[in-house]
Parts: sequence; C-alpha cells; structure tokens
Amino acid sequence: MSSMQIFLSTLVLWFKLLLLLLRNSQAGAQTDDVAISPRGIISIERSIKDRRNSTGNACNFSGNIVFGGPSSLDHDKKFFRLGSRQLVAYRLMVDFINRDKCGIIIEAEDGSSQNYSLELRTYDDQSSIEWTTKIAKNYLASPVDIWLGGYSSTLTKPLAESASDNNKLLLAPGAASTGVFLGRDSVFGSVPPAKKYLAKAVEGLSKLQNGPTTMASMWEDASFTIGVCSSAPDLAEKHGLTMTSEQAVQGMTVEELIPLAKKLSEEDPDVVITCVYDCAPWMQAMRSVKWSPNAQIFTVCVGLESFVNDVGSDAEYVMGVAPWDSSVNASDEFTQWSASDFADTFRKETDDVEVMFQAASAAAMISIAAQTLQNVGIAAFNEDATAAWSDYVRKNTFQTMYGQISFDDNGQSLAPSYLIQYDSNGTVLTVYPEESSSGPILYPMPSWDRRDCNKLSDCEVSDRKDTCDNGGNCVCVDPKNYQSVGIGATAQCVPLENYNLLNNGLKIMSYVAVAFLLLICAFAVTWTFYYRKNHLVKVSQPMFLGLLIFGSVISSLSIIPMSVETLYRDADDIAWADAACMAFPWLWGLGFSISYSALFAKVWRVKRLYKAAHRARRKQVTAKDVMIIMAIVIFIEFVILLAFQFVSRFQWERTSIQEINGYTVESVGKCTSEYGWYFMAVLVSYNVFCLIYALILCWQTKELPSDFAEGNYIFLSVMFMFQVLILAIPVSIMVRENPNVYFFMLVGGVFLQNFTVLVIIFSPKMLRIYKGEDTQATVRRHISNTMSVAPRRTSFRSNGSVSEQNGDSKYRRNSYRSAGSASSNPSQVHWSEQMKAKRESSENNKSSVASLDDNNPATENHLQAEAVTIITGEIKNDDGSSSLSAEKEVESQFVSPVHEDPKQFGIIE
Repeated sequence: MSSMQIFLSTLVLWFKLLLLLLRNSQAGAQTDDVAISPRGIISIERSIKDRRNSTGNACNFSGNIVFGGPSSLDHDKKFFRLGSRQLVAYRLMVDFINRDKCGIIIEAEDGSSQNYSLELRTYDDQSSIEWTTKIAKNYLASPVDIWLGGYSSTLTKPLAESASDNNKLLLAPGAASTGVFLGRDSVFGSVPPAKKYLAKAVEGLSKLQNGPTTMASMWEDASFTIGVCSSAPDLAEKHGLTMTSEQAVQGMTVEELIPLAKKLSEEDPDVVITCVYDCAPWMQAMRSVKWSPNAQIFTVCVGLESFVNDVGSDAEYVMGVAPWDSSVNASDEFTQWSASDFADTFRKETDDVEVMFQAASAAAMISIAAQTLQNVGIAAFNEDATAAWSDYVRKNTFQTMYGQISFDDNGQSLAPSYLIQYDSNGTVLTVYPEESSSGPILYPMPSWDRRDCNKLSDCEVSDRKDTCDNGGNCVCVDPKNYQSVGIGATAQCVPLENYNLLNNGLKIMSYVAVAFLLLICAFAVTWTFYYRKNHLVKVSQPMFLGLLIFGSVISSLSIIPMSVETLYRDADDIAWADAACMAFPWLWGLGFSISYSALFAKVWRVKRLYKAAHRARRKQVTAKDVMIIMAIVIFIEFVILLAFQFVSRFQWERTSIQEINGYTVESVGKCTSEYGWYFMAVLVSYNVFCLIYALILCWQTKELPSDFAEGNYIFLSVMFMFQVLILAIPVSIMVRENPNVYFFMLVGGVFLQNFTVLVIIFSPKMLRIYKGEDTQATVRRHISNTMSVAPRRTSFRSNGSVSEQNGDSKYRRNSYRSAGSASSNPSQVHWSEQMKAKRESSENNKSSVASLDDNNPATENHLQAEAVTIITGEIKNDDGSSSLSAEKEVESQFVSPVHEDPKQFGIIE
C-alpha cells in the first residue's frame, strides 16, 4: 500500500471519528432536552472502551459501527415483555462480539485487517406507532448505520418505510406481516411470513390418527395477528378441515372474551387458533365456561415466562407456533454458539425459564449483520454500503443459533415455523416437523377437570397408581375396595363407604326367629281350639289365652321392620324405610300391651276374688270387668304411640362417622327424630310401670295354690317380661352405634319376651293334657288337700253355721255361689240352698242337729263334690248329672274356711 493510500485512509478514519463525536454530542443534547419533558424519548447507548483481548493485547478498534432502533422500555406498555427480550439478545451479541471477538474484523482495501467495535443505541417507542415514526425520522436517519426493528409487525412497518426512504438496512426480527417487507429491498425479517406461519402447525395436526376435523380462529386488531389468522381458512381447506367460525376480538379482557368462549363451546371445534399478544385472558375465559378444544394454538405466548406466570399449570398441553426452539440442532457461524448455548447464556442474564424465539431471532439478526460486514469488507464504508449489504443478505444463507436462514425475494425468511407445545410438566417441546421434534404431539388436550385431577387432586399421587379420565374423575385400580369421588381438583379414590348395613346372617336369623314364634303361636291357637272343651282349658279361659297369643303374634312381627334399612334420604325406598321406623314401636308396643293386659287381667281377677274371699263376701267378676281393664291398658299404650306418630315420628337418617377430605367413608343409618327417643322413653317407662304393678299383684297372690289359679306361672311370665325389658334397654343403648349388635339385642329381647310367656303359660297345660290327667280328679285332690282337717266332729246347724266341738276354734259357714245365673235355669240352684235342703232332710229323719264326722268318707266325698261343682262351673243333680254347662259360666267363686294359714285358700279360674 502506498503512503498516499495510507494517508487517505487515515484521513477518512479521522473524519468519521470527528463526525461520530459530533453525532454523540447532538444525541446527548437531544436526550437532555427530552429528559425534562414528561413525554420525552429515553435513549440507551451501549459500546465498549479500551478493550483488551484474551491475550492481553489491546483490540485497537479502528472505528465503530452503530446499530440502533426503537424498543419498548416502559414496563406498562403492550410490547415491553417481548421487546425487552429482543433488546437483551441484541446486547448479549454486541457485548460478546466486542469483548470476546474484538469486534468485527474487516479487511481493508490494502489487505490489512481492522477491528471495528459495535455500538447499540435504543430508543423507547412506548409501544406506539407514532413514537416509532418519530424515532425513525429524528434519531435514526443519520447516526445509525444498520437499523434494528423492535417487536411486532405493527411497530416495524413505519420503521421499514423510513428505512427505505433513508436507504438504510433494516433487520426486523419481530415482524412477519408481508406488508412490512413488500417493495422494500433493504428490509429483511427472520420470522416466516404470516401467511406461512401456521402451515406446519395445521399440517402436523392433520396427520394425526384420529386427529381434528374442525377448526376456528380468532384474532385481535394488529398487522401480525390479522396476517397470521387470515391464512387459517386456506390451510383448513388444504388439509381437509372445516372452519366453524372466524372471530375478530374487540376487547381482550376476560369479561369481553367469555361470550366468545361460550359461542365456541357451542360450536365445539377441535382446534382453536388464537392470534393475540396477551393469551392469559382467553385461557381464563375458557376455564370460566368449563370448555376447551382438543388443541389450542397461540401465535405468540408459548414459551413466554409471563404466560406461565399468569396461567400456571393451565399452560400445559397448549400449542404454539415458533420459528425456533432451544432444542434445534443449530450453531452460529460467527459466535460459535449453539441454540442451547445461547439459551443458557440468555437464562443467566435474565433468569427466564424459557427462552422465546423472538430473542433468538434478534440475536440471529446481529449475527447476520456481523457475517455480512465481515464478508463485504471495505465496501461497508462506501456510499453504496446499504445496497452492498442488502444484496449480500438476499443472496446468501446464514448459519445462526436460530437455524439456517435465507430470505425470499420479499426479504422474509424461508425457514419454516415449528409447532411447539407444553408437555405435562410444563416444558416446551418442538413436536413438528418430526425431523426436528423433541417430543410427540399431545392430542387431544385434556379437559379442565382432567387437568385439575392430574395436577391438583390426590388421585395420581397415591401408591395405588390411580389415574384420571378425561371427565376429571379418578379411575381407581382397586374398584372392589375404593370408589371415585369428586371431580377435577377434588377427584380422588377413597375406600368404599362402609354403610354398616346389617349382616345378612343376622337378618336370616331374625326371620327364622319370627317364623319360629309364629309357628309356636299357630300351634298354641290350634291346641287351644282343639281342647276348648277340656276342663283345664275351660278353667284357663280360652278367650284370654287367645288374646295372649294374638299379642305375641303382633309383638313378634316387630322384628321384621327392624331389619329394614336403606342408604340416604334420596334413596328410592326411603318411604319404606321411614314406615319401618315407626312400624317397630307400633307393633312392639301394641303386642306388648295386648299380651300384658291378658296376663294382668288374670292376676287382677285373682286378686279381687282373693280379697272378697278373705272378707267372707260374695264377689262376681264378669268378663266385662276384665275387658275394661285390658282396654284401659291398651288405650294408654295407643295414645302414647299416636302422639309419637304425629308429633315426632321416627325417620331413617344416615350419619357420617368417618370422612376423608370431606367424603364419607363410613356411615351408620338409624331411625331417629327430634323428640322420638323421649316418646320411646315414655313408652318403655309405662310398660315397666305396668310390669312392676303386675309383679306386686303376683306377690300379693303368691300363696294361692297354683293348680288352677296359675299364679306362679303368671308371676314367672311377668317376671321374665320385666327382666328382658330391664336388661335389654341399657344394653341396647350401650351398643347403639354398632348396628349388628344393637339389632341382635333387640331381636333377642323381643324373641325372649314372647317365647318365654308362651312356653310358661301353655307348657304346663299341654303337659297335663298330654299325660291324660283328669281335671275333676285333680280338683278333688286339690280340695281334699286344702280342706282336710284333724279328726273332730262338725255339725251343720239350721242357721248355716258350722261349729267345732273339740276346742275353742270356730268355723264360720262358707258360702258358695255358682258362676252362672240361677234365674236363667231352674236347675241352677245355689249350693247353699242345696246344703240347706240336705240339712233339713237330715233333721227331719234323725234329729234337730245332725252330727257329721269329718273322718266319714261319705261326708268328705260330699264336700269334694260340692267343690268340684264350684270349680268346674257345673252343678250336679242328685242323680249325678250336670245341670250347668261350663260354656255358660260367667264366674265361679267360693270362700274357704278362715284360718291362720292362707294356704288353705284355693281359687280356680
């Protein structure tokens, strides 16, 4: 190189440095001027001073090349998030080239290499077209060598117009609208054209087995979003999909989007393409109407950390379109960074989890510029530098961390877009094309309930490996022991509810017990009817035996409703269960009162006769008197049950006794009401009182001989009823919460109550008749035992008195009265009249006073015959024939001799 060339080169270099200083001073003055304005433009300059390379040698920059452009620097502005990430990528590339590469090495005309540093200037565009236009005209035209576009086609378009007017090279990493590049040879974009932006996404979904058949699109009013979504109908037709609707969005709030979400839920398209910049409101609108398509594709948001922060796990399975992913196999020729290297560097700088394609696109544009400057050489400083750079960019292919980039005639990237998707862990994967994919397409997208089930519920966290179905229900792997409850976030598998239903074996046992009791009752009725003319059955009064059996039948039937049970109040058979709840106290109470009243009437009748005999008075106790007593006992029981029925009747209720996360896993059903147990207490107390009173009467008549009065048997029956009731009540209360034990206690109590009474009352009678015992002979033996006296002479006097001749003991005459109505039959003559006639006959034949020897067999037989007449209800004529039928008997009574020992007294009913 000649000295003249060196001199000229040095002069040119000094001239450029002087011009640069003048520009910097003007820019600084302008910045200071706008800084004091409330709406001033903020500018940021980034360069390098006195840099030494890795060997310690100074880089000796021959000059600097200025890159600059607008960007959104205000956090509150629409495009700040994406614009700021592009700006970070610019800065990373500029700093790396200046620090690690000593700038761009450009070969001079003399063949020498010169290092040029890069300077980055940024101006705040406020996410506004007006501010972008102002920046392009006032701040970029002269001092900036290469213009860098900000984010969005909307903001890049006025910048492209100004760059074309000022003959500047514009590299636009954030624009895809064809209108930005059309007819402008110096404007280039690294994002595929909007018309081709969705091509790979729709193509990939259409190739799926059982893939989508319908599609809908929606967009907001912006150049890029309109351009992208406008291609949806053509792509749908190309791949055999049907468009259900195309919607322009007027507002981007959740409230404004909910009507659109409802409309789409009615259409239910398989795929929804959403061309908007803020995706969170649409996600929230879809969730609010509980609907989501099988595939949701966003054009911008996938990969943005802000999107994940806004929607959380709802971002999973969402698809997006991007020209780049950090997993692509690409390496930058200038920096030697791979896609993953750039992503790691970017994460360290920003702490972002995901690195968006906009950042990689911006970095790739700096790399393309550096490669162009380095290869074009000294021509970069000629007047036709823009034309030279533009021609080189248009004709060459560049290896960048963004991938291999080349441009079409319109200046837009020929590289395809990738279909990307969040997986179930929230990681962004490239899912199409297959040769560049890092994971499969996840289709269909789970419903909201299934997502909530997967992520928020306890369904899939158990050791049982339960899973969620698409309806959001938990599918239990052990359905025999576990059930699915809840949906979505509340879905889980819990143990099958233990309803504590009665054991089937206990139910069968109760039915057998009822059948056995009814069989005994049927046998007792049949036996009583068959032997109704037997003297022993006559004396025991068949009517009262029948009432005892009838009460036992009703009481035994109360076991059946005790076994009736159901689930909850919404069960189909709840009416039957409610009826069974009240059937038990009705059947048991009425059955008890009928059985008890029959026994009570017997012992009460004996008591009345005993008192009359003790006072030597005649007493007639008719059947009507006894029935009145029975009616009173039953009526009081009925009134209690009737009040129970209408005031607070029992109803079936099931109560939860164990829950897991609000779901019942164990419950118990029982009959209950607000005041029901108070009525039961009154009912039981009344029955206990009746039994106690009956026991008192039994005690008072305990000395009566039991051959015919049945005092001992009645006493045993009442005592058993009392014991069963007293013992069963507290034990049942203690085991109330254990349905099986409680049921067993109630069944056992009812069974024993009826079984023991029937056995005690009927067994002795059946045994006597089975042995063929003669009733009249038994009566004679009984009278003989009770009326026998020591050898002495007894005289019947005309006044009806009997006197003993061997001491100071005196006996008054006993009067005997037939139970029948003497007036109804002439032969029905009172026994005393017969005795009087016999005495008169004896006096006329022998003397005024006839002496009867107690040891005389004839006398004893005579007295026994008279007693038999009284006891059996028959009056014997002189010829031995009966003059009074037992069937017509109403009452029989006799008065025994007064004696210090009441055992000498006998009454046969």
